[in-house]
Amino acid sequence: MGLLQKEKNRNAAQARNSFVTRRVERKLTVLADKFRDAAGSSCTGVESGTLLRKLTLQRFRYLNGLTLVYNWENRFMSVNYNLQMLSEIPVNERFTETGTCHFELQFRLKDTQWVCKRWVSEDFAQKDAYLARLSNPLIMDRIRALDIFDLEIRHEEGSGAFTISMESMIGSATWILIPPITNLILPKTEECILFFELFELLGDAVVNNSL
Repeated sequence: MGLLQKEKNRNAAQARNSFVTRRVERKLTVLADKFRDAAGSSCTGVESGTLLRKLTLQRFRYLNGLTLVYNWENRFMSVNYNLQMLSEIPVNERFTETGTCHFELQFRLKDTQWVCKRWVSEDFAQKDAYLARLSNPLIMDRIRALDIFDLEIRHEEGSGAFTISMESMIGSATWILIPPITNLILPKTEECILFFELFELLGDAVVNNSL
């Protein structure tokens, strides 16, 4: 099961090889270095691709890699590079196959809640248990603290992994035409650690599904 990268805005294709994107590539390297430093010796390497950096991790319970992707979109007088963070969480002996499923966090004015977008099993008690674990206060507190505006978790039956994808204003970048400048919302070390913790908590919620 591959990582679910967001579909890029087709109007932004012209920006891909521009000097603007090359400048943003440098910002993404700075961002990846920040996460690498926050992970310390648990980060064993960083791979680079076009507007993509992949950290290889060890000694976490569930998280063995974290991919940082900039999805770009053209705006009037600016180009936004929205940060998407992805990881594949392998299942282990504590996981019981429940079939293909898709969970998504819905953001509302007064509350934020998890919903199940797809569930193929007839074990609806297991579905409710997933939603309850994902709504753990430790998870919800980190979601609020990290300014996350998109979060989804997917699993395909027999794939052996869950894919977690989230987007946050923290870590995103914007190129502005006037004055010509590239801004990066660089996370603090403490925020990088919170991101790692959030992936670990989400991994535990979906992998450890024994009722």
